[in-house]
Amino acid sequence: MKKVSCVITSYKRDISIVRRAVMSVLAQTWENIEVLLVDDNRGEGSELFSDPIKALADEFEKVKYLKTTDPCGAQAARNLGIKNAEGEYIAFLDDDDEWLPEKIKKQVEYLEQNPDAGMCYCKGYIVNEANKVADSGDIYGKAFKLEVTYKELLRDDTIGTTSQAIMRREVFEKVGGFDEAFPARQDYEMWIRISKSYRVIGLSEPLFKYYKNMAGVNHTQISHSAEKCIKGYELLNDKYHDDIVKDGKAKFNIVFHLAHFYRMAGRIADGNKAYISSFFCSPSMFLYQGSIAVRNIIKKLCNK
Repeated sequence: MKKVSCVITSYKRDISIVRRAVMSVLAQTWENIEVLLVDDNRGEGSELFSDPIKALADEFEKVKYLKTTDPCGAQAARNLGIKNAEGEYIAFLDDDDEWLPEKIKKQVEYLEQNPDAGMCYCKGYIVNEANKVADSGDIYGKAFKLEVTYKELLRDDTIGTTSQAIMRREVFEKVGGFDEAFPARQDYEMWIRISKSYRVIGLSEPLFKYYKNMAGVNHTQISHSAEKCIKGYELLNDKYHDDIVKDGKAKFNIVFHLAHFYRMAGRIADGNKAYISSFFCSPSMFLYQGSIAVRNIIKKLCNK
């Protein structure tokens, strides 16, 4: 049984939520597993989060505690976990998400059946604020495909969160770790980079829980997050510019998302200009996204 290393990074998270994530890894039916619990808390008052994380790691032989110094941030924390991982496979779990018990077993077995694939992802369940699994219509990964190519990923992130992914260790040795220049969308950039060198395959079965909880998030936090996403998409455009500029749908993907996050950040004029530009990148994609927006509005109205 090959060893799997799970990297969990944590920043300012209630320890009960971090414990839920860790326990979901330790409850995997795949027994040869280790947890790299990376504490990314820093600065004044960080001990309020760091001390409980260290204590949690000390409870279990399979859990190794790591602490970021400089550079810090989610991508640097994940890279620290990768550097210290011993497994032939490396997987990731956000500290507020949860794996279902057979996730690793099924993904490893699928990768073993596909030796030319470097990464496997899966679907998941969206869990609402009331801590109840959403109905079958609320599946994380609605744009799911059984396999995605480099070209397809430039056009759209059909994978999503790091909690879904498991990779062969050799992948990181070939393509490198997470790009620490990205303040956001570093996971999406990693999927694109991996797909240039390896097959990227998926299991259609929901194998994790994605906890969606916006409670306590104010406008300032949303704006700050939007600015990070703007920077992330700008860096994506720069890094893959030569391939994006040749593909109208890939250009649409960048410009349309920039428009969305401009508006979230309160930059309404910039957002409107970007929306207009996105139409000329790919009219068909613009109309498709518009139809999705209309359906979502109708669904919200019907649920009121």
